[in-house]
Amino acid sequence: MQADGLYQRKWARLRDHMRKAGVATVVLSENGRTRYVSGYQRYYTGTYLPFVHVAVLTMDAGPMLLLPRHVMRSVEECVAEQVREFPIDQDGKIETLARLLEELGVARGRVAVEFDFVQYGYLVPLTRRLREAEVIDVAPLMNRVTAVKFPEEIQVIREAAHMVELGIAAAVEASREGATELGVAAYSSAAMLHGGAEFVNHMCVRSGPHAVGLFPVPTPRALRKGDCVQIDIGCIHQGYVSDINRTVVVGIPTDEQRALMHVGQEMLERGIAAVRPGATASMIWRASFEVAERAGMADRVIIPFSGHGIGLGLHEEPYVTPDSTTVLEENMIFALEPGVYAPGIGGSRPEDMVLVTATGCEVMTRYPRDGDLLRSH
Repeated sequence: MQADGLYQRKWARLRDHMRKAGVATVVLSENGRTRYVSGYQRYYTGTYLPFVHVAVLTMDAGPMLLLPRHVMRSVEECVAEQVREFPIDQDGKIETLARLLEELGVARGRVAVEFDFVQYGYLVPLTRRLREAEVIDVAPLMNRVTAVKFPEEIQVIREAAHMVELGIAAAVEASREGATELGVAAYSSAAMLHGGAEFVNHMCVRSGPHAVGLFPVPTPRALRKGDCVQIDIGCIHQGYVSDINRTVVVGIPTDEQRALMHVGQEMLERGIAAVRPGATASMIWRASFEVAERAGMADRVIIPFSGHGIGLGLHEEPYVTPDSTTVLEENMIFALEPGVYAPGIGGSRPEDMVLVTATGCEVMTRYPRDGDLLRSH
């Protein structure tokens, strides 16, 4: 496939950061990163599998794709200067990659590899094989490259945000007495997939005690009257992740649950209001946390961050924390999710995706929030 203008701009940005960091080549294997530079990724899976592909990009060559023999035909829909066979065995992988870097004339330079993804058992022998290279971590560089989105990426993420709203609407509608967490998850997943999603990235349906404990997966537990049901879901569209969280109450909410919902919603709304270029991530945290403080619920803020970058992955840098000094830039995208939890009552952590614009922000997910859902569910 011919490289379009977006790929050319991605490569130019990456090479600009490589130049500033003195990096001769980047070696990428994680799905989001290889798709970012070439369009290729391995299939989605919920469990870790050893990588089977590599994308290599130097200051003046690439991306070069190393793929196993049985998937090389799929490269017709990708963008690569060259495609070579990548062996399945580890020794073969190391030797093939090392020879490519030698051929490209970068085996004595600074080689950036994914310390956060490749196995230690691969990284150590690779470093020994590249004995004349300085092997460093590529993650900090790639995090800076991908933090600010191009217009085409923003449009895809808008579409992903619409798909996740289909999922949250289906889940809210299905959250009735007697339904199971797994049943709610099935309705939600189907809505996103029918809406065009490639994959369900995460699916958390937490009811009753599971909501307060932030249980990670849906279970056969049946929803009961009085349960808070927290729905934290996301899907992937063209390689980009969406994320949303809403909480509903089965039946008539108590006064304590109403208070939680209203505080959670106001925390999110105040956090969104603080988003603008030049603001620090810690300012967003403070704007949300002060709502809980005024409501006497500071001790109910149990999650150590109130948001995170989102795009190629669900959780990207920067995180919105009390101490973060990251300065927000136009075209960064965050998922903001401040909230409060109280044992025996429930929790509220409404979450929206937010784009930093030139003058403030754009909320990309518009489904009614927790406090509003008390009036409609």
